[in-house]
Amino acid sequence: MNNQKKERQVNDYVLLFSAGAALGTIFLWGASYIFPEGEIVEGRRVFENIPKYLQYLFYLLSASSIFISGYLFSLRAKNWARGTEEKRKVKISQRIVSLFDGLLMRTLLRFKAAGLMHSMIYIGFLGLFAGTITLEIHHLMPPSLKFLQGTTYLIYSFTLELASLVYLGGIAWALYRRIFGTEERLKTKTKMDDYLTLALLGFMGVSGLTTEAGRIIVEGFPDYEKWSFVGYFIAELLPIENGVTFHRISWILHVISFFIFLIVLPQSKLRHIVTSPVNMYLSPKERPKGAMKDIGNLMELDDIDSVGVELIENFTWKQLVDLDACTVCGRCTSVCPANLTGKPLDPREIILKVGQVMSDTGEPPVPATVTTPIDLKVKTSSVFERVTPEELWACTSCKACDEICPV
Repeated sequence: MNNQKKERQVNDYVLLFSAGAALGTIFLWGASYIFPEGEIVEGRRVFENIPKYLQYLFYLLSASSIFISGYLFSLRAKNWARGTEEKRKVKISQRIVSLFDGLLMRTLLRFKAAGLMHSMIYIGFLGLFAGTITLEIHHLMPPSLKFLQGTTYLIYSFTLELASLVYLGGIAWALYRRIFGTEERLKTKTKMDDYLTLALLGFMGVSGLTTEAGRIIVEGFPDYEKWSFVGYFIAELLPIENGVTFHRISWILHVISFFIFLIVLPQSKLRHIVTSPVNMYLSPKERPKGAMKDIGNLMELDDIDSVGVELIENFTWKQLVDLDACTVCGRCTSVCPANLTGKPLDPREIILKVGQVMSDTGEPPVPATVTTPIDLKVKTSSVFERVTPEELWACTSCKACDEICPV
């Protein structure tokens, strides 16, 4: 299969998925009008205080943002397809185990502080997202089947409050580590991008709580909403006379922040939320971890210059996926014996530099994992545009970097 055909296939799959998700959002919009809201008993009225035109705009922009995000991911997938074939005959069961290692963050939990911090953000975010999906399902149900009422709603509300605190606690911890942490691997690569990312994630969480607080004011502080203890506490601090306006503005800002998140996701380091689990699913292979691929007898090769890689197109498709899965954590560099003894090798830099070459030479170019100065942009797909022979020859092939990498 030639690369052009592979690119079309990978591109098509990602685009079809994103188009399906976008159309699904439009379907939900239509389905929400099939059944009336009905009487609410100790529950929440969806789109409380939100005008119809804003509801329409919400569904349209949701569908658009989902499709745009998928399209941007498809451009990255197109880059991966530039690589050569690599057959990976591995049982699906092994892949699923590896995938769940990633989804459950087992590899990252080897590092207690970082593992717990990331788990707080990840689990909190998933909990809040699941809560939103659950509310939408409830919204689509006929009145007789609506389930977020009474005791169920109280448990639902309390659980989401806990998820919010866990999520925001993780964000605060991450910010603290970036600002006050002493680990060199974090300090050397912390850029404005990281602070903006944390600010966006934090704003999504805070605006969700302020929107909830505004809704509680609009509803007149019903007793059962005390189970939404964070939102209720915030609501008591706000002026009641401005509750309607505050709620509406807060809702708009919260929704906009989520749309921005969807667009930023494939273009920033945040994409490892998607690419890392995918990479772990694809990782199991027949060779033991750390074992090198047999390159055969060099004396029998017709073209000795073809050994190894020089161009992005010389890598396998899986190796190119590896580049986009990098979380820039720097653990590879922290255990590299060459780096620790003052050699010019920095494994993280190698990954980032090669990833930059792949990103800059894509058609069209896509943002690299870490923002690169204009004067370091490359024009050709040769990795030696950014990587020096001295860096490569400093490697001892010990595979310490491979062993410690969480993804």
